[in-house]
Amino acid sequence: MVCSLLRAQFTYQNLFVDYNGARQHQNLRIIPIRAKSGFLDREMNPSVELYRNAHTLQEAMERDLVDIRDNEGVNTLLFSNNSENPVFLMSGEIVAGGRQDRVIARDIILPPNARDVRVPVYCVEEGRWGNRKKFKYYHEASMHLRKKIDRERSQGAVWKEIEDENRADGVRSATKAYTAHGEDRRYVQQENDYLQQFTLSAFGDPSNIVGIVAVTGDMVIGSDIFVSPDIFQREFNTILYSYIDEAISFGLPITIGEQQIRTYMDNLLSNEVTQRRFIERYGKVFEEGGRIIHITTYENR
Repeated sequence: MVCSLLRAQFTYQNLFVDYNGARQHQNLRIIPIRAKSGFLDREMNPSVELYRNAHTLQEAMERDLVDIRDNEGVNTLLFSNNSENPVFLMSGEIVAGGRQDRVIARDIILPPNARDVRVPVYCVEEGRWGNRKKFKYYHEASMHLRKKIDRERSQGAVWKEIEDENRADGVRSATKAYTAHGEDRRYVQQENDYLQQFTLSAFGDPSNIVGIVAVTGDMVIGSDIFVSPDIFQREFNTILYSYIDEAISFGLPITIGEQQIRTYMDNLLSNEVTQRRFIERYGKVFEEGGRIIHITTYENR
């Protein structure tokens, strides 16, 4: 029974989409995904307890709990975990500095006290190599850029997407840096306007929220679902930037109907078979120790 539940943990058997709890601001609507009681039982889902004290990358960097060093090549960084707890790195998280700004290429959990773990990355600053700077946390990339990272897995595709987004957003950078968005006052003000509307408390009781699905215009942007409310709450602001930046750069007035959203979520959550097929085409899944930790999906077009 326990093994069956663990294999099927990210389905309607254990989750439900709280359509009544949706929040909307301008071109973005976010709908919480909540866990049923069995999903939160530590005996049924040991990962709830296993990663309760895991640090986010942002927290770990701000508290100097991780050291990051450039490796010989562009597409690898060396991470050391200086804490007694695991550190969760998400695909799409951007660290600025070093020889070039980089984006994490896949989800990874750094074990406690791990040394010089080779973490795959992509460059998000094509026009700079050298002038070493201390690495600082930026935030999560837009959903468009995350999709390029997770689905195409190409440095050239990442650079092309950054060029397109910088141009579309009117962001200029001498080094072609994605993080130049954070230096554009107009863009940052738009981000802040969205951030003020989408606080975690705006969705009501957060104790059983494990993910979100977001929409703009006539389409679903995507979703992120985590193995526990603890991890979701810690990562909420990180992934929120991803959806906000998507709405700013590509968003349209919302016209999508609820049935279209339900169809998308049915493909993802109805059962393991349809879920596997849907993720193979439109998303990615991160597993650790045979258990799903994080699912990300993108627009299904």
